[in-house]
Amino acid sequence: MHVTEELPGRPTDQVDPVDAARLAIWRLFQEGYVDEDMATAGLLALDLGTRRTRRNALAGHADAAVTRRRKRKR
Repeated sequence: MHVTEELPGRPTDQVDPVDAARLAIWRLFQEGYVDEDMATAGLLALDLGTRRTRRNALAGHADAAVTRRRKRKR
């Protein structure tokens, strides 16, 4: 399977982009297009981005809850 092919067993519209990126990095490493350091850096960057997204989403929900409480008190 080539890195640009679909993941087996799941329709294209249901493929998680993060999982697809991890799989692509792994395949590029296996095929020799990137070395171990590049693959590691790519996976670490991907994980950092997902953590930041989750953290920002949680912070946004907390901010929205505080704003709703403040409006109710008025």
